[in-house]
Amino acid sequence: MISAYYNEIDPKTAAWLRELIKMKLIMDGDVDERSIVEVEPSDIRGYTRHHFFAGIGGWDVALQLAGWPDARPVWTGSCPCQPFSVAGKRNGKNDDRHLWPAFFELIKQFRPVTVFGEQVEGAVKYGWLDDLQTDLEREGYAVGAKVLGAHSVGSFHQRQRLYWMGGTNLNRCEPGGKTTEAARYRDTSDSASCRMDDSENPFRRWDCQEGIKGGWLEEIRGSNLWANPDWIRGRDGKLRPIKHGLEPCIVTLVAGLPGSVGHSSYQGEPINANYTQEARGMRLKGYGNAIVPQVAAEFISLFK
Repeated sequence: MISAYYNEIDPKTAAWLRELIKMKLIMDGDVDERSIVEVEPSDIRGYTRHHFFAGIGGWDVALQLAGWPDARPVWTGSCPCQPFSVAGKRNGKNDDRHLWPAFFELIKQFRPVTVFGEQVEGAVKYGWLDDLQTDLEREGYAVGAKVLGAHSVGSFHQRQRLYWMGGTNLNRCEPGGKTTEAARYRDTSDSASCRMDDSENPFRRWDCQEGIKGGWLEEIRGSNLWANPDWIRGRDGKLRPIKHGLEPCIVTLVAGLPGSVGHSSYQGEPINANYTQEARGMRLKGYGNAIVPQVAAEFISLFK
């Protein structure tokens, strides 16, 4: 049976996930609210997809956008970013919320063929990516990683994130010395996070200094909220996009994310997403922690 396992410790976000499942916006499955440190491999057998730190289901949406076959097993995980985020205390690996070791322990025991994940860009300087690569490669996984932003898929904000994958069916070099996809996309330098102009790179060219020139805005993965905006020059001399008839709002930042909490419920009480402060807080937290599915979909497509 094709189904998904969603691990999400926040009760309200877990309720949101269950509603998205009911609405058929993400793969049918079960939501587990336990901490990942309590999960054993025997608890999660029988599922096709495994989403750890599932949030509001962005990784499942990304898999759909990338055309990942429903029957093809895959794991995803966006480990907590608070230990490495500029918005947190930045205690790094000393923070109790540094849960890569727990996630890796499950990977090591279960040995999924393909794992995708995401983390804040700032985690790189704490050695987070180094640890991930060392751990996975020790277990026979090839690892690919890339810092990408929302602007890569037509948005006007950057939202830089480190995307990574581990695969047991990939090698660093194929016979004859040809570099595989996993090895090719391990560039996490500043230039990689800002400029994507490789001739072999499926992401379209983006130049941080000249991004507004040359008609770079395209419809990608069906997301065209910002297509054909008006450009207004501010008093600081910078050009900014304005969409006629669309006031600044959450929607302009999170177009393409899975659904709303308008249909969600928690402990049996309906939540009105538009008229309660609680629902607005849920939306901001859920969307704020979410990946950009369109960016993740392009990354996933490299390894299909």
